[in-house]
Amino acid sequence: MKSLLELYREHQGKVSDKWSLYLDEYDRLFSGFRNQPIRLLEIGIQNGGSLEIWGKYFSNAESLIGCDINPDCSKLSYDDHRISVVVGDANTDTTEDEIIACSSSFNLIIDDGSHVSDDIVKSFARYFRHLNEGGLFVIEDLHCSYWSNFQGGLYYPYSSLSFCKRLADIVNHEHWGVERERKQLLQGFTKQFSADFDELSLSKIHSIEFVNSICIIRKQSTQLNLLGSRFIAGKEIESVVSGHYELSGTTSPVKGQGDQVNNPWSRMLVSPEEDWESLSKVVVEKDQQIAVLSQAVTQRDQQISAYLNSRSYRITSPLRYGAHQVTRLRNLLHRETLSTEGSGGFRSSVRSLAIALRRKGLKRLFLDRFEKKYDPDLDNLYKKWVNLYDTLDDSKREKIRGQIQKFPYHPLISIVMPVYNPPAKFLNAAIESVMGQLYPHWELCIADDASTNPEIRQVLEHHAAQDDRIKVFYRSENGHISEASNSALSLATGDFVALLDHDDELSEHALFCVAKTIVQNPEAEIIYSDEDKIDESGQRFQPYFKCDFNYELFLAQNMVGHLTVYRHTLVEQVEGFRGEFNGSQDYDLLFRAIEQVSTRQIVHIPHVLYHWRAISGSTALSSRAKSYAVEAGRKAVAEHLRRSGVQAEVLPAPSASVYNRVRFQLPSSPPLVSIVIPTRDRSDLLSVCISSILMRTSYPNYEIIVIDNGSVEQATIDLFERLPSQIVRVIQDDSPFNFSALNNRGVQLAQGDVICLMNNDIEVLTPDWLEEMVSFAVRPNIGCVGARLWYPDGSIQHGGVILGLGGVAGHAHLMLREGDLGYFARAVLHQSLSVVTAACLVVRKNVFESVNGLDESLAVAFNDVDFCIRVRDAGYRNIWTPYAEMIHHESATRGYETTPEKQARFSLEVKFMQDRWGEKLNQDPAYNPNLAIDKNVFSYAFPPRVNCL
Repeated sequence: MKSLLELYREHQGKVSDKWSLYLDEYDRLFSGFRNQPIRLLEIGIQNGGSLEIWGKYFSNAESLIGCDINPDCSKLSYDDHRISVVVGDANTDTTEDEIIACSSSFNLIIDDGSHVSDDIVKSFARYFRHLNEGGLFVIEDLHCSYWSNFQGGLYYPYSSLSFCKRLADIVNHEHWGVERERKQLLQGFTKQFSADFDELSLSKIHSIEFVNSICIIRKQSTQLNLLGSRFIAGKEIESVVSGHYELSGTTSPVKGQGDQVNNPWSRMLVSPEEDWESLSKVVVEKDQQIAVLSQAVTQRDQQISAYLNSRSYRITSPLRYGAHQVTRLRNLLHRETLSTEGSGGFRSSVRSLAIALRRKGLKRLFLDRFEKKYDPDLDNLYKKWVNLYDTLDDSKREKIRGQIQKFPYHPLISIVMPVYNPPAKFLNAAIESVMGQLYPHWELCIADDASTNPEIRQVLEHHAAQDDRIKVFYRSENGHISEASNSALSLATGDFVALLDHDDELSEHALFCVAKTIVQNPEAEIIYSDEDKIDESGQRFQPYFKCDFNYELFLAQNMVGHLTVYRHTLVEQVEGFRGEFNGSQDYDLLFRAIEQVSTRQIVHIPHVLYHWRAISGSTALSSRAKSYAVEAGRKAVAEHLRRSGVQAEVLPAPSASVYNRVRFQLPSSPPLVSIVIPTRDRSDLLSVCISSILMRTSYPNYEIIVIDNGSVEQATIDLFERLPSQIVRVIQDDSPFNFSALNNRGVQLAQGDVICLMNNDIEVLTPDWLEEMVSFAVRPNIGCVGARLWYPDGSIQHGGVILGLGGVAGHAHLMLREGDLGYFARAVLHQSLSVVTAACLVVRKNVFESVNGLDESLAVAFNDVDFCIRVRDAGYRNIWTPYAEMIHHESATRGYETTPEKQARFSLEVKFMQDRWGEKLNQDPAYNPNLAIDKNVFSYAFPPRVNCL
């Protein structure tokens, strides 16, 4: 039989490129497969010659499959029927499905693809599971892992070679001496590259072999990878080292060395290299912050010194004091009542202020308002974030161009721009932001709405003459923004349509990100991105890092915003823009579009791709700048609900009247609600809880089930006897405390179709709390509904829960003061969230039972988090509403996690959640990967957990 080198030397067909060392090593490695009916997958085939040679080398092969991202590979043809070529990115689900359709498993997999660390790690995670036991997974050209343009470096902890080295530790998993899954050792690569490793597949890594620029990973069954038992040979007396006979059959390599939980080098959650990489970025960030702040302090000190020493300041001091007190009182009235608009007028505002004065006192009121007003210099922090993570250099631009070339197809994107008398310099900037796109497959469709400024036509004609991708339609008369947008739409011929205002700008990689999303999500109908604002001088500020599509939040505000991209046929189907919604025509179009698609066809790009110009009169500065737009938006919501057959009332949001509150109608016969309250003693809390329900609740149909977990205090027993038995049932349960088990028992005994889980330290504030929560819960697609909970001092305890905060989950808007709107008003608007707290949670009983209730493995912490995730994954949306309000004296009965026993239990529950849910905890669709999970919620992530490249 001819060697592989001989076959290469005599080959006359399609071109193939291999290093001579590879050919020698492959003869050694593959010789045992030559006469077998093998199946081979090669990722990266270029001109396709290697497949022809493999066909000669493996004469009995069943199938030889090549995959390449270059669309020109579709032109390759072969006489050998065993050869198949799949064109596409091997690291997408679509391409993987095509490959597996050709062969469900392989004996040999060779990765000769892009040689970029990202792709190598993802390809291994994706395809090693498809390798047969006894097979080989070969990664070629690992010399690239030392080069920066392949995401490498000699000591870079996330290079492809560093990854392969880490697999050697996976082989020796049974000797680590700490309870940790194999995939946890790769969590740094998981976060860096969004690679999803399978624990079972990792357990089948039998050996790792390195040759110059090659790594060979052999796969065997898990059992064959174990060290096994000790075999002792020989019968003579042990004259040198004794004790071996007694070791026969044992499985521990060295007695007493199995447990390494106290070894600091084994307890580390990440390798020192990864830790150093993370800390280095933090140091750079802190140094930059210090430099900026030091310069600002110096300048401010100079300004203050000059001002205080000025003659005018000293002379006018008595006058300023009186004016300052008047201003403080005026601002206090305005902020305490959030202005008279939408709050009942001036008398109501004064009455609210008087109540607040009685409750807090004048000094506390002023302190509260000062605390609300104070805000760190977020704009400077955002500038640093942009410089670090959202600024392209030439190498990144070249990488983007390289990716574009590899797209299997290039969708044409039509940018629709209505124009009417913008400042010429901003119109120029908008057009040039399109002309500067790294993705070249676009057309700019402009409709001038009879602008009266002659300079506008000059600008448009100049750019249209420069680039034939720019089309301009000049309307004969002004028809306002919807008609102008429809005129621009009539010019569009692209597969997708993007919307751009005449004075805004796109980031230079915006259309690249859109096209990449289209290629990766072929079913996408609506695509939207994050956005920020840009001032007259071009400075970026106030980014809106959005969540994935959030229907309940969308009813309250247009959280989709900019950049929005539609499939062209969808816009045609809903017949474009409607003039009666001018000012909120985009909002109306979105409602009509989402009615035609499923949620999975609405794709969010978590990158800032759109810069919204903030100039006088623009809604970018204030929603009040165009008050007619607010009314048009509210009308769009109402019409959408009417078309959807939903009976609901659309109102101004009480704390933020530019946004909406949707009040859904209850069924004509409101369902029975069973309120389940676990308790143990503390009659002072339980009495307030039940009294607030009985005296303040306006909902007509409920029962209360108290699960008493071993109360012994006489005051509690007396309270039980006083409770109205026709409404309240007390069930005794003396088992060891387990919050999940107590609630599960209460639900089993519940007679209602709707369940309310409630802590015994809750105090109801709003009489219609149950109407509000039940009106959401009875809707067919809704799972859990949570309330807004306050601490007794008037700060927020529960404004929803964000996954990933602090390692598992944490509260959104924690400690926010009353009246503060939170991140883009999310503290005062209804919205869907992954998790809401079970301190007060409403859910239909059939939903609760369908996911088997609360997991009793979680006795105290995170049982509600786990429950809500399971409800969400079952296809329901979990809702948080700020309009059901209560006071929560958190953990007053149970206390805090202060004892070693409680801390140990809490640590186990943390591990339980991390093991069960893994990366889902870091990928909350109700949050954004550009926002932090390791510090304050809704603060910027340094670094973000996503990379557009």
